[in-house]
Amino acid sequence: MINNIVIDNIQIGKSLKPMIVAEMSGNHNQSLDKALKIVEEVAKTGAHALKIQTYTADTLTINKKDGDFFLGDENSLWYGMSMYELYQKAHTPWEWRQSQSWEKWCPLLEMLNAKILFYKE
Repeated sequence: MINNIVIDNIQIGKSLKPMIVAEMSGNHNQSLDKALKIVEEVAKTGAHALKIQTYTADTLTINKKDGDFFLGDENSLWYGMSMYELYQKAHTPWEWRQSQSWEKWCPLLEMLNAKILFYKE
């Protein structure tokens, strides 16, 4: 059994403080300005990292609107959408990572000992 692991110089284990990872998800609503505001707010919290998922709908699913690909739960916020449509709406564009605006916030996170973790690249 492994007692401790290290992620980006942060030791993680049962007797240690947890590593806090914030999640942006699709909360930016396709707005780079809103995404950058989320980055700024996460940096203020003291989180160790911010997880950002960069993908396109094509990399996750197929464009089909029935069966398992249809969101049929009437109580869901996404009722009536296909998985493809949901991922189109919620994705974080790869292009944002190359934007000058995005790069100016990375040093802020690093200064506050937070890192940006990219997932599904």
